[in-house]
Amino acid sequence: MHLVKKQPIETDQRALAKRQDLQEVFQAAANQASLGEVTVGQVMTPSPFTVCSSTTASELVQLFQEHRFRHFLVVDEGQLVGVLSDRDVIRLFGSEDFSERKALEDFTALDLMSPDVLSVTPDTPLREAVPLMVSAVINCLPIVEEGRPVGILTGTDMFLTLEQLLKSLE
Repeated sequence: MHLVKKQPIETDQRALAKRQDLQEVFQAAANQASLGEVTVGQVMTPSPFTVCSSTTASELVQLFQEHRFRHFLVVDEGQLVGVLSDRDVIRLFGSEDFSERKALEDFTALDLMSPDVLSVTPDTPLREAVPLMVSAVINCLPIVEEGRPVGILTGTDMFLTLEQLLKSLE
């Protein structure tokens, strides 16, 4: 049996826009022979979607489905306090404590998030951020200025970056 998974148009449009932005970044870097100077701020997804720590698991499930993101930054009073992945929420469904859907109202982002967050600033060289993500085994890296999230660097951003980097080397 052959399954075809259709991606939502919104996801395709985000990827297309990201490709266009990255193409410009790497064309300019290649022309100036400065590929090593590309910064996180040039490849990150700006203005990341955030949730507050009191957002319930039920609301998180709805937001993950609605926005088709895999990570949310948890922010209270404008400051980054944690990171949540869709897997953090999925783990609830395998929990013995989870007996019915109503229980989703009892868990919040604060209960599920990773509070020990690695982050970098937009001017961090990409060549420093990538090894940080690999060594920490993380798929998203918040980009902050004075503790406030201004972007997010995800695995998808990195794949799109690699795609454009390889094209710029042709």
